Amino acid sequence: MGRRKRFSGAGAAIAAMPAQQEASAGLGQWWGNLTKPRQANEKLKPVELTFILSTLSTLVDNGVSLPRALETLGKEESMAKHREVLETLRRKVESGITFSTALSHFPHVCDRLTVNQIRLAERSGTLAATLKKLSSSRNKTAELKQQVIKQLAYPGLLIVVGSGLITFLLLYVVPVFEQTYSDVGAPLPMITQVLIGFGAFVKRFGLYIAGGVILTVVTIKRLRKRDDFAYQMDLALIRMPMLGNWFRDMAVLQLMEVLQNLMEAGYTLAEALRETADSVSNRAVKRGVSDLQRAVQQGERFSRELERHEGMFPPIVNQLVIVGESTGQLTRATNDICDFLRKEIERKTGLMVGTLEPVLTIGLAAAIAVVLLAIYLPMFDMVNTMK
Repeated sequence: MGRRKRFSGAGAAIAAMPAQQEASAGLGQWWGNLTKPRQANEKLKPVELTFILSTLSTLVDNGVSLPRALETLGKEESMAKHREVLETLRRKVESGITFSTALSHFPHVCDRLTVNQIRLAERSGTLAATLKKLSSSRNKTAELKQQVIKQLAYPGLLIVVGSGLITFLLLYVVPVFEQTYSDVGAPLPMITQVLIGFGAFVKRFGLYIAGGVILTVVTIKRLRKRDDFAYQMDLALIRMPMLGNWFRDMAVLQLMEVLQNLMEAGYTLAEALRETADSVSNRAVKRGVSDLQRAVQQGERFSRELERHEGMFPPIVNQLVIVGESTGQLTRATNDICDFLRKEIERKTGLMVGTLEPVLTIGLAAAIAVVLLAIYLPMFDMVNTMK
């Protein structure tokens, strides 16, 4: 009996070994997949693509071959998670494939417009200069974005902190004083009653309000997939009384930056406009660009067509395009337009923030003062009554 038990126990252990090994192997595979760097499908951030273009332009311009430049770039610590992609690009280029064709196999690395500009630069033998222009343009765009975010950070922080503080007072501080005044039977002034009622309303329906806001945002995002709705919404944005010109300048700058890069790369005006339309995020401006492209392709002057869309483009843009067409230096005109629009966006952002900051500060102070007054006014009445 003892031998049978020992043999049966050993048999069960042997039978369980494959299952344990399979479980161990599955756990090891899971851990390996979890810790394995996702290099092949890792999307490049805009700043990383700018760094790659800038580094390649510097190396190639100083006589380093493109495969060697890609190999050197792959050794950078900041490019560790993209090392596999860079190594694949290097092997493809060494095998005789053009750099633009190799890049087109990785749409998550480089957008189509940049690939097309690199392809034209390869044909004209100006790869280093084109890479330098692309990186410089992207740097200017990133600097402007950082500047705008930096200026809007304080008003945004003020709104968040102020909203959180007032919500805390309404939901947690006001009910405590309400219970205290109710226990002593103190009469409540109108402002306190209104504040207590508003706090009760927010506490009761706050989740429904938040859900409604989230549902509205999701609905708008889905409706924006429809061209007509997105066009009407973006058109309303650029026609807003105060912020409309700011949104318009942002969209036109996005248009002119891509247009300038494409024309410097060798595109004709009609070809550049056709490619540029896909890069503009504002649907109203995008539809206007499509109209411009069709008119130019039919032989119309670019400046005359811009005048027909005067509400969509700043007047100085029209004038600079007219001068550029008459002198044959339209590419230079687009460069001046981009510089002007960057300065205008910074100026308008500064004016907007300069107006918002005191309004938000005074508004937040007034809201907190009203809440505190509603809380302590019944207490003052109680003290006066006791005296």
